[in-house]
Amino acid sequence: MLWLLPLVLLLVYLLYRRRAPRPKPWAGVWLWKRGRARRFRPRLDLRLFLLLLGAALMVLALEDPPLGPSPLVFVVDASASMAAREGRKTRLDLAKERLLPLLERTPVALLVRAGEKPTAFGPAPGVALKEKLLALEAKDRGADLEAAVALGRRLLKAPVVVATDGPPPPGVEGYLGVGSPQENLGIVAVAQGFLALGNGGPRRLTARVEVGGKVREVEVPPRGFAPLLGLPPTFSARLEEDALPLDDRASFGLRRLGVDYPRLPALERLFRLLGAGPGSEVRVRLAVPQGAPEGPTLYLAPSGRSPLPVLLTAPHPLLEGVALLGERLPPPPPPQGPWRALAEGEGGVGLLYAAPHGLYLPPLEAIKDRPLFPLLVHRFLKPYREVASGLLAPEETLLPTPEESFLPRSPGGAGRFLALLAALVLLLEALRFRFRA
Repeated sequence: MLWLLPLVLLLVYLLYRRRAPRPKPWAGVWLWKRGRARRFRPRLDLRLFLLLLGAALMVLALEDPPLGPSPLVFVVDASASMAAREGRKTRLDLAKERLLPLLERTPVALLVRAGEKPTAFGPAPGVALKEKLLALEAKDRGADLEAAVALGRRLLKAPVVVATDGPPPPGVEGYLGVGSPQENLGIVAVAQGFLALGNGGPRRLTARVEVGGKVREVEVPPRGFAPLLGLPPTFSARLEEDALPLDDRASFGLRRLGVDYPRLPALERLFRLLGAGPGSEVRVRLAVPQGAPEGPTLYLAPSGRSPLPVLLTAPHPLLEGVALLGERLPPPPPPQGPWRALAEGEGGVGLLYAAPHGLYLPPLEAIKDRPLFPLLVHRFLKPYREVASGLLAPEETLLPTPEESFLPRSPGGAGRFLALLAALVLLLEALRFRFRA
């Protein structure tokens, strides 16, 4: 609305001058001569001044400016991609520079560090949170921005401003996008004898990977991935440093797993074969699950019904390389809780079940001599035996690019006071000039 201000003032001035009485020629000559002789200065036209002031106040009332700075919630992305270099600074440094002026003039602020788990500082005066903002570091495998925004709204009812190098979360009032397209290579996955490389740049790049003292070269497509095979079972790998150093080193290894299991001959042979020893990292129980397992647990049913042929299997990592179709298995008692059937027999009867950190199998006596038994247990223990280090977050290696920034619109409040002041000014003009005339 402020663009109307000069137009309204010009219109009021022209209408006022048009209605003013024209001076006679002889009076104009006389005033001109008198002004030259006495350095005449025109007197202030109080009526015109009041009319212009009233018109300006009405236009400002339509704009409805805020009475003062409002509270704000600041959410800062602390994922690894914010550590990418932008010249001599990082993306996080650029975010801090843009947030600092907003934070210092905010009367009540809340600062939320958005990492894998959000952390909040405040509410407090914005100036008091300056050191917390400057001390933030970007090193997490990812940033749960939506959880950080929800935490900020719960602690302070105020507009939210998010600073990130990715797209803005839905529903936020302000967004500061930082960063520019960068070429970056990183190690995004490791496994036994294998690693994968990611390319965050717009063109094909050659990655030079040092593994075991030897340098290998891999062509990585733009915004894509490429594998490197034939590596030792355990290894450490290193790339040349580029825009993001956090994804340039990774390693893979296997550790001896500790299993708490009943001392039965079949289980003794199995875990000796799989290289596991006594311990408490994984548990084996001869029982029917009564809910979600508290930790990695392998359940073996204490009893089962008449065997049924496996007619249907569900896609699941535990079943990779396991031939189940056609096998005859005794259905175990149905488990309670979030268990999902991996194999079903006639009539949809469940024969194998899985849950987060859990596997439920038929009775041990029915499967101990079947090839599927060691394969399933090996698949179940595999994630807990592997040790991978490094960032290993593909979405961070690809370096997201930001969108156009926007800031929250300040809530109004001064419009009603400006409108009242405009009415008082116009009333004063009417009392002073119109009614007196």
